[in-house]
Amino acid sequence: MTKRLRRLLWTTLGVVTILVVMAVGVFPTRQYLAQRHQSAELHSQLRYLQSENTKLSEQIDSLGTAAAIEQIAREEHGYVRPFEENYDVVVPAGVVARVPSVWPF
Repeated sequence: MTKRLRRLLWTTLGVVTILVVMAVGVFPTRQYLAQRHQSAELHSQLRYLQSENTKLSEQIDSLGTAAAIEQIAREEHGYVRPFEENYDVVVPAGVVARVPSVWPF
């Protein structure tokens, strides 16, 4: 065998070895790291959603009380008790309504 043929054989063997190492090691490792990152993001999102779920469950429990129902009825539906009066203040367009910092003044 000539030197040139041997050199070509070793070069080819080296290139094939590098490709095999990349196929076996580098690409799966890259995919593993990407999946690990995605898993960490999903776990973070899961913790956030669980905390939101807990807050909403507590809010549901608090809305079942008579005081909460009355507050919603007053704020959203204008509910008043007997002998109370309800006033709606209408501010004309273009006028800035200012409320004093201490109420009533």
